[in-house]
Amino acid sequence: MKHLHSLFLEGRPDDFPVCHDGSRFVSWREFSGRIAILSEALKSRRESSWLLESEDFLQFSIDMFALLYAGKHVVVPPNTRPGTLESLSSVSAYEARCSCLASARLPERAALPEAIDPGEAVIDLYTSGSTGEPKKVRKTLAQFEAEAAVLESQWGRMMGDSVVVSMSPHQHIYGMLFRLFWPLFAGRTFDTVTCSHPGTLRERMSIFRDAALVATPAQLSRLPELVDFPDFSPKPKIVFSSGGPLPKAIALLFHDQWGNAPVEVFGSTETGGVAWRIQDGREDSDLWSPFNGITVRRSESGALSLTSPYLGMRPHEMEDRVDVMPDGRFRSLGRADRIVKIEEKRLSLSEMENHLGGHPLVSQAILLPLSGRRSSIGAILVLNGEGRQRLVAEGQRAVAGLFRKFLSANYDAVLLPRYWRFLERMPLNERGKISNQALSDLFVKKKTYFPAIVDRHVEDPCKIVLYLEVERSLAHFAGHFPEMAILPGVVQIDWAIRYAREYFHVAGKFSSLESVKFLALVLPGTRLQLTLAWDSNSGVLEFTYANSQRRFSAGRIVFGKEE
Repeated sequence: MKHLHSLFLEGRPDDFPVCHDGSRFVSWREFSGRIAILSEALKSRRESSWLLESEDFLQFSIDMFALLYAGKHVVVPPNTRPGTLESLSSVSAYEARCSCLASARLPERAALPEAIDPGEAVIDLYTSGSTGEPKKVRKTLAQFEAEAAVLESQWGRMMGDSVVVSMSPHQHIYGMLFRLFWPLFAGRTFDTVTCSHPGTLRERMSIFRDAALVATPAQLSRLPELVDFPDFSPKPKIVFSSGGPLPKAIALLFHDQWGNAPVEVFGSTETGGVAWRIQDGREDSDLWSPFNGITVRRSESGALSLTSPYLGMRPHEMEDRVDVMPDGRFRSLGRADRIVKIEEKRLSLSEMENHLGGHPLVSQAILLPLSGRRSSIGAILVLNGEGRQRLVAEGQRAVAGLFRKFLSANYDAVLLPRYWRFLERMPLNERGKISNQALSDLFVKKKTYFPAIVDRHVEDPCKIVLYLEVERSLAHFAGHFPEMAILPGVVQIDWAIRYAREYFHVAGKFSSLESVKFLALVLPGTRLQLTLAWDSNSGVLEFTYANSQRRFSAGRIVFGKEE
């Protein structure tokens, strides 16, 4: 282990593989040399606060340490969208951007930096505040060093020489700590490629003999449906999850199929890591165990109160309700700030989510308070295989009624969700977390141009069956025709092309139609099975719209070669 504040003074062997940049291993000589040169150049700059916005993780890592060792104040934005960067600039969060150094004249060589004071090396992170505006959280290198030491003492032996592979972005404190600071502290190689897609993850895992996977609960929840999960190889030696609770069913699936349930880390940007758990099916495996040096208690309001060395041992109350066990472990009861009033009755959204999540047809449940002429609740559910079959067979209205009846045994009718949305998976933001904005948009009244996909079945890489519900709210029904609304044939062709591009990555231009037949009218509320078969050699897509009663349309769409 090497202290981060004296990393270059203590050094590593010149040929030590610090990271893999997607095509090759980057040696310690190259990594430290690039940092030394950039740090030397930064020392001559008058600006004290610098925005670190690089999407390239290797460049981000080099910029980070060059800034710290040059005595600069580092600002890490929550994302790199122009509006976000402009808003940080408007409040004077930074004076210069690292991207401007790309064209700067740098020295050809420089001496490795000396040790720095870790308590004076400052990094500003941004997280979502209660008002929705980014909230600044100031951390020091000393805090990251202390966390890395705790993580290494807890899991270092299990990690061994594993290369750190990640699905989580590096701008988030979790990704930054697990992908950069901990590996550098422990002398472990890290991968600079962020595995945004399952294919990328499989490719990266195949490169390394042993690997540890860093991901969020939302990403892990999607993974079993996107890859051949039981046969996925090589499997990670250990999987880490942070950013929220991992559904128990998903944790047990990893345990059954991969041999180990993920290690979940409980914490926040403000507090750093607080506790951990492994939901492997054993009794009380849902309880969280505080990290060494951290003590927790239940405050008078029922919230989690902790003392932590990362916070100078000052008591800090979080917004999570808990039950603390006599042995110091605790059970999370959801966020304390998720209490709403509906018709003057108090409702814990977290409690109802947990209740819905326990239904045998549900994989994941999220509730949102909705405003309007009267307060109400919107429910977003991801169903398991059996649940999706019920949705296909009975429709959304009937399945929503099933869940309302299930909840009515425990909740007053006025508290039950009025609006229901069924998704294949929860939408993610750029940090790999569930996107609250995307969830809220599900309940905004707007024109809809595509059907609800209630299930899908991948028969082979070139054939898929999509189960669609043609909702009455579709914009295509307006005026087509006034006396009887029907779905236009051109729309059915457009949907087939859209989904072919999405699932088969068809990139060629539309060329022609062959043998297209419209055999029956598609009316509002119809449930369809859209079967798509793609032949990449001929550039022909076959499509069929049907259900258990009849075929509605079929034909072939020919695509020209990609230019």
